[in-house]
Amino acid sequence: MPSRSRYARRPLFTPTRRLVLANFLLVVCFTATYFVGLIGCATYQLGAGAAEVSALVILLNVALVVGGALAGVVTDRVGPRLTLATSLAGFALLGIFALLMPLSYPMLAIVSTLEGLADGFCGTTVSAYPRFLTARPRELKRMNSLCGTAVSVAVIVGPLIGGFVTTLSTNQACFVTIPVASLLAAALVWATPEAPGTVGEQRADRAAGEKTAAHGGFWHQLAEGFRVTFSHRTLCMLFLLYFLGFFAYGAFDSLESLFYRDVLRVSGDWMGWLSACAGVGATAGSLLVLRFPTRQLTLGTLSVLLLVTGVGSMIYVGTANVAIAVVGQLVTGLGFGAMRPVKDTILQRSCDVSYVGRVTSVMNAGTNSAGTLPLLVAPLVANVLGVQGTLFVASAVVAVLALAFLLLTRRDGEKDAQAVPGAGQAPGENR
Repeated sequence: MPSRSRYARRPLFTPTRRLVLANFLLVVCFTATYFVGLIGCATYQLGAGAAEVSALVILLNVALVVGGALAGVVTDRVGPRLTLATSLAGFALLGIFALLMPLSYPMLAIVSTLEGLADGFCGTTVSAYPRFLTARPRELKRMNSLCGTAVSVAVIVGPLIGGFVTTLSTNQACFVTIPVASLLAAALVWATPEAPGTVGEQRADRAAGEKTAAHGGFWHQLAEGFRVTFSHRTLCMLFLLYFLGFFAYGAFDSLESLFYRDVLRVSGDWMGWLSACAGVGATAGSLLVLRFPTRQLTLGTLSVLLLVTGVGSMIYVGTANVAIAVVGQLVTGLGFGAMRPVKDTILQRSCDVSYVGRVTSVMNAGTNSAGTLPLLVAPLVANVLGVQGTLFVASAVVAVLALAFLLLTRRDGEKDAQAVPGAGQAPGENR
């Protein structure tokens, strides 16, 4: 029957649903292999300490920044579909390499670098994708919230897959997830072309004489992304909130696996189980954003959500009790899950489509680079305060910074995003 046939085809033939599912598969690749696979191999199979783990994460973070910067320019030049599909295909090759090569620290260093490049490319492009499908604030909020929900569910599923595979085999076996999930995601992305209306906006911009990604060299195009970001009050504040707010979380990347091993005293598969708890909270947080009025998607709301993550992290690392750590992960996940769609919607409604890839890459570069310096310092601080003490102080710093941003946005009377040259919105849209 025709109606039943149309219903059966509907899920995969809706652009939003294809993008949401591709987002889910991409994050499963990363969450099943980064913490449980990459860090787990170093900590449990090679017996690495804080310095060795920090070095791996530094490589990954630097590669994330480089990959994201490249992706922003390429996305604005050729569009998100070709950029993301190609990046996912490269990600699949990396997974095969990581799975088949003999385990060693140099091999993990190579995988860390390449996984950072791949995730930087994919993460930036998929974050910018919704703006290439619609310009309407309500639709952007819905699409970003659903994509955020997909990410949050993947944060549950990915570590569970990683933990399950580890119980059956080794941490290295987790890398089998990458080629399977990334190739499926690439097929979905290729079936999701950019909206014709979006292409029309880009042509109108070029006719008006505005600079776009089709003109100028790479460095000029990248500089334009920074110019638009820091000349727009909302985008500039958004960058600072994420950069400073995530600065202290760099300590977690180098010390969290040691917290599991030396403080909680649990086996490697618990890296997956507790990460999945954060995913449960994140799913609730991203779905909660669907209930927010569009006018409440502001920097003040982001500051409150960052405060939630700081308090949740203090609960998470505050004791050696696994049950309390579960509660902390749920609270932390709630904050992080809601932050992503709010941040993406604020960015996309504040930025013209011809710049959205590069501005997204600037934001992601700030977030990813913020944790690099703490990675260098955290092992030294841990020698004085201990692993648990260092993580608790880092969590408290996040909470204090969130309060400072909340007071700042309230004192200044936060304004809605206003269009600047090269950072406009669709005509007639009510923000």
